[in-house]
Amino acid sequence: MISSAKSRCMTRNWTMRRQTRRRNCRSPRQAEEGFVMAKNAEKETALYEAVLRLLARGEKMYSVTVQQIAEEAGIGKGTVYEYFTSREEIISKAMAYRLRGEADALSERVDKAEGFEQKLDTLLCFARDSVQAQASGMKVLFASARTLESPEAVCRHIGDAQVVEQLRAMIACIVESGVREGLLRQPPSEAYALMALAGAVFGYANLQHILPGQDDAALREDARQMVRRALS
Repeated sequence: MISSAKSRCMTRNWTMRRQTRRRNCRSPRQAEEGFVMAKNAEKETALYEAVLRLLARGEKMYSVTVQQIAEEAGIGKGTVYEYFTSREEIISKAMAYRLRGEADALSERVDKAEGFEQKLDTLLCFARDSVQAQASGMKVLFASARTLESPEAVCRHIGDAQVVEQLRAMIACIVESGVREGLLRQPPSEAYALMALAGAVFGYANLQHILPGQDDAALREDARQMVRRALS
């Protein structure tokens, strides 16, 4: 009698062989379609990276041209329009591409930070660095506070509202750490916590432009005090 563990192992091995046969038996058309999709994704990524390099060198988002993007990517201008319908679409999707990477990196850093104070400081420092960077997706979000446009609206514009959900989860994680450590009280609602923490972070990030030359450590402590007072 075959043991249940051995039976499961045999079933798994059979399933893997079956899946391998299926992959190996793909039709030439399926293989070609997969190759084309991979090449298209590669071209699109090259165009996104070209936009980000141009912005990092000081080109303005509102003035960079399709010709500049094509030349930077090493792609013909006509080819660009095979993938995108307009200059605005290229730039918005490039910023969404960058924003996803930044949100992933920030989530990882916040997760690794120990305790409420370190997690909040990680978020504040990331906000500061993003505002100072030329080609930053987060910079678009922080700039939204100056134009009175909500972060959700900005993310919808650049086609990645999922990032907003990621940032909301991150803020909730920071607040929960403070509550567990007895530094903060339980907020009356998620919206209240988001307004308190996001307001302090956006305010701190944008003060880098409004009050240049201020002591960064002092501004960061002011932001921490705002969060503590709002949630204690």
